[in-house]
Amino acid sequence: MMHTNKGLIGILNNTPIIITSNNISKWNLENTSIIQTVNYTLKESLDNYDVQQKDKHLFITDLENGDLFLVNDDLDIQKVMFEDHFKDRKVRTTYLFKNLNSEEIIVRTRDGNGFSVLNSRTLDRKDYPSLLVSKYMRSFSIMDSDTLFISYNILYSANDSEKILYHYHYDGTKSEIGIYITAEEKKIIQFEAPEPIACVNFFTNLTNEYNTKTYSNVKGCLVADKIVLCYQHMLYVLDYEGKVLKTRPAKENSRYWGLEKLNENQVLVAELDPNDSEKMFVFEYDIL
Repeated sequence: MMHTNKGLIGILNNTPIIITSNNISKWNLENTSIIQTVNYTLKESLDNYDVQQKDKHLFITDLENGDLFLVNDDLDIQKVMFEDHFKDRKVRTTYLFKNLNSEEIIVRTRDGNGFSVLNSRTLDRKDYPSLLVSKYMRSFSIMDSDTLFISYNILYSANDSEKILYHYHYDGTKSEIGIYITAEEKKIIQFEAPEPIACVNFFTNLTNEYNTKTYSNVKGCLVADKIVLCYQHMLYVLDYEGKVLKTRPAKENSRYWGLEKLNENQVLVAELDPNDSEKMFVFEYDIL
């Protein structure tokens, strides 16, 4: 278990990453020691950031304005530049990623602005025609159109967007969890979540012009044949039928702060320190 300043957690090349307001660090889980630390400031508050793992890179999204940052194995954080017509946008957005080749990644900007291709080495980014995605990545294109609608919030994408975990919330009357399998071009399951899920910021419980209906107050991931859902005060492990297999409540006067898949048996969880709200404990949790 690691005790660190409150921040964001991620996984980069199977190594835990902790991002605080002042630095980004790699941790060794076995002896809870820092492997590497780089000073970098994103913002004073990290409440409007989201972290996504993609192969050998970690993507950080500023949910407030859609800015996208890329973290490499050296812990360099670089901003991905948008084309001119994206620069001044203020949108509710999440991203989906799909490998085009060894260097280039198709990025779906889920705010209606279409696809882009990102060179992960140079960080060059340019528009990519939807027609080419439809022609050469048919299943990815169909998945995107099936889950693009405002009633679906993407919680997690696995294996190069082959599996998508989502929160379905039609008209605010539904709190359903589902999985979309890209190769099969269909939703394979959809069931009522173990607790209601609101469309608000996970960290602040607030709704504003940037996160209304686009983000959910639950974290999630897919591990082996299990679904892990992390509410603010309860962690659930479920099977694909929605049956609750395991639970872990947060400590009294505390709450969960982050969740990431660590390996095929464990997740990485962040929980705030009940005695110091500016610090958190980060630990492995066995889902079996």
